[in-house]
Amino acid sequence: MYNYRKDTRQNKNSGFTLIELLVVISIIALLMAIMMPALGKVREQAKTVVCLSRLKQFGLMFEMYANENNDSLPGGWNSGRMWMVDLLPYYGGEDDIRLCPRARKFLHEVPNNVPGVFTAWGKYGHPNYFDGWVPLWGKEGMYGSYGVNGWAHNPPDIGVPGTYDIDEERRAYYWRKMTRAKQPYTVPLMGDAMWDGSTPDVSDTPPPIEGLMTNDISIFCLPRHNGRVNMLFMDKSARSVELTELWSLKWHPYWVQKRINWPKWMRKYSR
Repeated sequence: MYNYRKDTRQNKNSGFTLIELLVVISIIALLMAIMMPALGKVREQAKTVVCLSRLKQFGLMFEMYANENNDSLPGGWNSGRMWMVDLLPYYGGEDDIRLCPRARKFLHEVPNNVPGVFTAWGKYGHPNYFDGWVPLWGKEGMYGSYGVNGWAHNPPDIGVPGTYDIDEERRAYYWRKMTRAKQPYTVPLMGDAMWDGSTPDVSDTPPPIEGLMTNDISIFCLPRHNGRVNMLFMDKSARSVELTELWSLKWHPYWVQKRINWPKWMRKYSR
């Protein structure tokens, strides 16, 4: 004979009690709290890897450009064509390759077009970007978050109309050829930047405040990647660089590092 009471008791005992459910939920919440910081760190590391990969791709593009132009580097600002224009045939319409994944906010979205650690320059021609300014050396709609070492150019001595001439004293400071550097792994080609490029000088001092643009080297002095900045070098290698190391790199052939008093905000990133 079927025992209804026994079956009912078995059904009642087969489920979770409220206390058991609360314990499970508490354990899951605890595990999530433990895992979230780790997951966030993994995501940031992934962005750094993507950034370095994009820089390495630009290294190959610079090499292809040099192979097709007698080992020459691009002409730069006063040639009327910057790196993003000269290398355009090699990356086509993949415009996001000019963006670090950690710099997704454009200058036209920032009040007064003031750059910072995680801002990208451009878009050229946007009405909120310097009143629709399109520089002579760029094209409308261009944007990016990488900047070129301005000395890694082979510029004409006489600039095209609307730019500038290279005076005799400065002419020797340009690398001009991809193979000129004896230690190419110390020569920055391009990297994370708040502008499309600049020509650092040995007299450039560190910015007193994080993310402040005060001189040419400061546009690269950005702790975008866990206190470091990603750089591409003349040997086509790409790596993360400590901010203080920027002053020891060979930006031009006559660069000699000077003694620097590091601001407090930079010292916290030094190891």
